[in-house]
Amino acid sequence: MPKNMPPRFVLPLWPAVDRILSVIHHIRPLRADGSGIVSLDVCHYNGHAIVLNDGSEVKTGDTIIELHLNNAWFKRRRKLNLRASQSPREFLGCFAQDLHFLAKQVIDGKFEGVAALHGSTLQHVAATRLGFQVEELPDSLWKKGARFYMAGLMQIYHLRGDEVSGLREKPWELKEVWLSRAALLTRYGPKHP
Repeated sequence: MPKNMPPRFVLPLWPAVDRILSVIHHIRPLRADGSGIVSLDVCHYNGHAIVLNDGSEVKTGDTIIELHLNNAWFKRRRKLNLRASQSPREFLGCFAQDLHFLAKQVIDGKFEGVAALHGSTLQHVAATRLGFQVEELPDSLWKKGARFYMAGLMQIYHLRGDEVSGLREKPWELKEVWLSRAALLTRYGPKHP
């Protein structure tokens, strides 16, 4: 078994751990009915100031939206025998729809003062297709633990364990992704004629 992959016998614990972490971090689905692929929590950024590719700056203390995948979305689709969790095109399409929804909410004032969207992901290649800027994370115990945890989530919720191409053969790198408020509204906001 590759390094940093959870052994199968511990995977039944992952849904309980996921629920506990969601409560601790106030993670909730973007859409009130829970039908979207995106979950989020609104928090204050506590890292070093970062200048994003579009020139936007995120400073310590700025309000950001931390993005998470709504694992219940994957679970429901699997129960319905829908294979979107294994279709990159549909996965990206659903995520883009939720970003359009989020942009509308930002325009409507629901997330006042938000400087940027942020996340940590093993799926950073997909994030670049959605317009996110990808940044390396420093090697740390947190990075190793988060990668281990996310690899377990991918096995039980998102993608189907050994059917995930490359997940067991090579380690996936955990990276940080950013999308400024301005970039969100430009790319996903309503188009003006």
